[in-house]
Amino acid sequence: MKFAPYQITAPDALPVTLDEIKTHCRVDGESEDDYLTGLLQAAVSYLDGYSGILGKCLMTQEWAQEFEWWGDFPLCLGPFLDLTSIAYFDGDGESQTVDLSSVRIERRVLETFACLKVGASWPDTDPDAGPITVTWRAGYEDAAAVPAGIRHAIKLMVGHWFENREAVLVGVAANQLPLAVDALIAPHRKVL
Repeated sequence: MKFAPYQITAPDALPVTLDEIKTHCRVDGESEDDYLTGLLQAAVSYLDGYSGILGKCLMTQEWAQEFEWWGDFPLCLGPFLDLTSIAYFDGDGESQTVDLSSVRIERRVLETFACLKVGASWPDTDPDAGPITVTWRAGYEDAAAVPAGIRHAIKLMVGHWFENREAVLVGVAANQLPLAVDALIAPHRKVL
């Protein structure tokens, strides 16, 4: 059994800057900065990480996932950067870590896996003491590396929310623009 991954370290930057958002929304001055920052964070949250609709990390962040047994561990959030640790409980119930030199990273069609190298073996564990915890870093290392379509989708979402501050428009006919947010993010969504 595998459990849902959880975030260890959040990104320290956003894929779009406040200045880029202000330019997109044609906002001068600083009076709307806090509001626009909140919208930017909401747009990124909608797309990013395990609960985001893209199913991937936008900026560098650290994640962990727990497993009940040894095997090929799927690192379900990418783009994969590096493996941080594989922790487990030994036969005495003491917390230990695997020597990562015995682990190889295998990129398969839809996912990246942490696998045991040929000739190596997984250590003995005490399954009653706790799970095996795999920790890795994923995401784009800087905003410029985030695909342009994702960055523009974030700007479109923020711009829409900035102009339409309520959930319902009364007395106005509205149409979704073709090639908008859904079209921009579609090529980057994780296929399950």
